Amino acid sequence: MSEQLWCVHIEGPDDFIAVESEQAARREASAINAYLDGAGQDPRAPHVHATAVHWPYGATSHARALDEDHEDLKRMAHRQFAQPDGHRGGVLSNFARRVKELVSVGHADRDDE
Repeated sequence: MSEQLWCVHIEGPDDFIAVESEQAARREASAINAYLDGAGQDPRAPHVHATAVHWPYGATSHARALDEDHEDLKRMAHRQFAQPDGHRGGVLSNFARRVKELVSVGHADRDDE
């Protein structure tokens, strides 16, 4: 039996972030949701919520995503917000950048119709 692979699914932009374990996925999802709740969401923006889920793809892509997403995950806004010195990070965090990119792609798709 193979070990289950885990990730954080960010609903809204439909983004998957590979993590090492179920515990890590639950911890990251909880931190992302706490950050989003504290930051408030623009009512015109799509609803964004994070959940811990099984990785929906293969083991090779999970390993690649773990490697590629590791630095991005460290720079995401919820990680900056949680730093003990209270530093919240830059204005356009990686998380905000990813959400904006996905939302703009969705708008561009609608404009093409």
